[in-house]
Amino acid sequence: MGRETGQTSRKTRGPSLKKQAFLRLFLITFAAVLIFYALGLSINAIGAENVRRDMQTALETHARYAADQLDQDLERLKFFLLEMASDRQILRFAFSHSLLTDWERQSYIKTISEQEYQIKRSSELVESVRIMLPRIGRTILTEQSQYAEMDPEAWDQLFASAVRGRVTLMEWKDSVWMLLPRFDGAEPLLMIAFSISPSRLSARLKQLGNEEDSDVVLLRTDGTVLASAGQGEAIPAEQEREKEHRLTASAPLSSADYEIREYTRINEAMEPFAHHRLYVWILTVLTLGLLGTYLLYYRRFIMRPLNDLLDSMRQVERDGRYRIMAGKSDYEDLYAQFNHMLDHIETLSGQVYEQQYRAQQAELKQLQMQIDPHFLYNSLYLIYRIAQADGNRSIAHLSQNLSSYYRYITKMPEQEVHLKDEINHVLNYLEIQRVRFEPRIRIEVEELPEEITMERIPSLIIQPIVENAFQHGVNGLDSGGLITLRYEVFPDSFRVAVADNSGKMDEDQVARLWRRLNETESGNPSALQNLYRRLQLYEGQDQVLELRSVNRGLTAILSFRRKGGRTGEDPAGGGR
Repeated sequence: MGRETGQTSRKTRGPSLKKQAFLRLFLITFAAVLIFYALGLSINAIGAENVRRDMQTALETHARYAADQLDQDLERLKFFLLEMASDRQILRFAFSHSLLTDWERQSYIKTISEQEYQIKRSSELVESVRIMLPRIGRTILTEQSQYAEMDPEAWDQLFASAVRGRVTLMEWKDSVWMLLPRFDGAEPLLMIAFSISPSRLSARLKQLGNEEDSDVVLLRTDGTVLASAGQGEAIPAEQEREKEHRLTASAPLSSADYEIREYTRINEAMEPFAHHRLYVWILTVLTLGLLGTYLLYYRRFIMRPLNDLLDSMRQVERDGRYRIMAGKSDYEDLYAQFNHMLDHIETLSGQVYEQQYRAQQAELKQLQMQIDPHFLYNSLYLIYRIAQADGNRSIAHLSQNLSSYYRYITKMPEQEVHLKDEINHVLNYLEIQRVRFEPRIRIEVEELPEEITMERIPSLIIQPIVENAFQHGVNGLDSGGLITLRYEVFPDSFRVAVADNSGKMDEDQVARLWRRLNETESGNPSALQNLYRRLQLYEGQDQVLELRSVNRGLTAILSFRRKGGRTGEDPAGGGR
C-alpha cells in the first residue's frame, strides 16, 4: 500500500475540504479584514488608555509619596511634642513656679523658649510653639521668649479638644493645632500646642508637587481645601470629573483625618494618538492586499495536502492498515506522525486485549480466594458443640463469644447501631480478653441503664477504646490490672467511660495524647485519631471525647446526645 493506493482512494473519496473548508475560511478571513479597521481604532484607544492608566498609576504613587512625606512631618512633630511633655525643665518650672526667684524664673523661661525656637526652626510646618500653664495663667511663646498672659479663649478652645495622654489635631482660627495636655492627678498641669499654618502647609505641598501642570491639595474630611500647592479651591468640580483633560489621585494621611489629592492635566500627552489613526487606514489596505495572496497560497499548499490526509483517514476507516506516503510534501512530518499514530494504535489495541484478559484472570482468582463468612460461623459453632459435649465450658463460652464478635463486625447493616448492641459486642470482646488475661487483669462492667439501651450511636465506636485500654494500658502489668466500663445518663445526653489503672498516664502524658489527637496533618493517623474525628463528624461538635488521668491511669469518656430511641425497637444488628 503506497502512493498508488492513495491515488486510487482519491478517485473514490467523499467530499473534499475545498468546498467544505475553503469557503468557510474565505468568509472568516474576509470578516477579519473588515474587523481590522475597528481593531486598529481599538489599538489606538487601548494605547491611549494605557498611557492614561500609567499616568494615573504614577499620579497615585506620587500622591501616596506626598502623603507619606507629610505623615513623616506630622509624626516628627508628635515626637517633639511628646519629648517636650516629658522634659524635666518644663515640668520643674510648672510644678515649682511659685517657689522660684525672679532670676530662676527668667532662666527657665529662656531655656524653654530656646527649645520652642529650635523645634520651630527644625520643622517647615510649625508657625509657633506655646506652652500654656493654667495654674499660673501664663503662656510661654516662641516669639522673642514671650512670657505672656494666657488667653482664656485659646485655653478653652484648645483644652476642650485635647485628649489626655494622646496627641490631638484640631483646627482653630485658620490654623491646625497639635495638642498634648499634661495632668497632675485630675487637674491640668500644662498643655503644649504647635500651631501649623495653612500657608506653611501650602509651601510644603508645593515642595512635594510633581509637575508644573499638576496641583497638590490637602482636603478635610468634608472635602473642603485646607491647603494647596497651587490653585487649590479654584479647580471647578466639573473639571475634576472631566476624565479626558484631568486625572485625580487621592491618598489619606495615617496620622490625621486629612487627605492628599493631586491633579494633573493630560491634554499634551494624549495629542499624539490623534495622528496614529492614519496608520489604521494604511494597515487595512495592506491587509486586503495580503488577503488575496494568502488565499491563493492556502488553496495550493495547504488544502491539497490536507485532502490527501483526509483520504488516508477514510482508507484507514475502511481497511484499518493504510499508510500514507510522505513524498516531497511540506507535510512530511505530519504524514510520518500519522503513520506512527497508526502503529501506536495497533500496539495499544493489543495491550487493551491483554489487560482485559489479565483483569478477568484476577477477578477469577479473587472470587476463588474469598471466604464465605458462614464457613467461619459454622466452624465456631461446631467447636462450641464439641466443647459442650466434652463438658469444657470455657472453650464453649470462648467460641460462642468469638462467633458473636465476628458476626457483629461482618454483618453490621448500618453505620448506626443501638447502644445495647454495641455494648453486647464490647462484652463479647471483654469475655475473650478475660480468658486471655485472667487472673492478672480484672474487668468490671456496670449494668447498662434501661433508658438508653435503644439510643443510636456509630457502630464500632466503643470497642476501639476498650481495645486501647488493653493494648496500651494494662497489657504490661504482671498483676492487679483493672478495666472498668461505666455509664452516666443526663436528660439530653449520656456518657460511656472506659478506664484502666496502667499507672503510666500522668497529666503530661494525657496532654501529649491530646495534642496528637488534634493534629490536623497526619500522614498515618492512629485508630484513636480516626475514632475521635469520626465521633466529631457524627455529633457535629468538638466536645465528644474527654481524656483524664485518674491515679496515673487513663479514663476515656465518650459523650453522645440522646435522640430518644424507643426501648421496644428491634436491634439493628449483632447481639450476643
